[in-house]
Amino acid sequence: MDDILFRHTAIATPNDKSEEFLKRTMSSDASKNLVDESKAFDKLLKDSLKVDIPDDLADKIMLEQSFALERDKNISARWHLAIAASVAFVIGLSIPLIQQTVNPPVEVAAVEKAPEDIGNVALEMVKNEYFLTAKANENATLQAVNAKLAVYGAQAQEGLGEVLFVNYCSFKGTSALHMILKGEKGRVTVFVVPEKGNFKPAAKFSNEHLKGMSEPMGKANLVIVGEMDEPLEMTQEKLRESIKWDI
Repeated sequence: MDDILFRHTAIATPNDKSEEFLKRTMSSDASKNLVDESKAFDKLLKDSLKVDIPDDLADKIMLEQSFALERDKNISARWHLAIAASVAFVIGLSIPLIQQTVNPPVEVAAVEKAPEDIGNVALEMVKNEYFLTAKANENATLQAVNAKLAVYGAQAQEGLGEVLFVNYCSFKGTSALHMILKGEKGRVTVFVVPEKGNFKPAAKFSNEHLKGMSEPMGKANLVIVGEMDEPLEMTQEKLRESIKWDI
């Protein structure tokens, strides 16, 4: 085996077991060093391509696909609804004019809207914002969290854990705080909803993908949402111990 062929084999396939290659490898220290270096590089390359697959990867992919299908379905429904609304708007402009010529206007008493279930609103918000927050990681500091918590009469202390996202949001028309914490299994969403929002309480709630719990704290409701395998009670206890209310 000549030098050119040997070097090519040593670099391309350093683990070659052919008798001619092995004999040429042991012929000198320089040849052996070249093969050893190529083997080391080959191992490093293979190790760098190995990626540990999370145990719940399949569940995460299915969850994202499910939310994507629901999102596309909602977009399609809104598109058809918009067309129908446009037609209804034109018809609606005409009907009152016709009715007024036949019947006098009748006053209708205002009907008070029933309060919405706080758990259903939380589940809907997590689903709708999943693609915006699933990869968010702001590494929010305790100071940043407290700057926003102060609006709701609360202050967090050490022990809150890793905060991946914190900002204000509209919780079905009520100004609330939206946090995402690192849980035991995945991400945990926390809403701080002022009691003036007048939502129907729900201690525990769930759908086919997510589960949650809520409880009144201070002058707000603390709502926690996570995936089915997430031990939310641990997050709930952590929030109880690390957040002080009525400051």
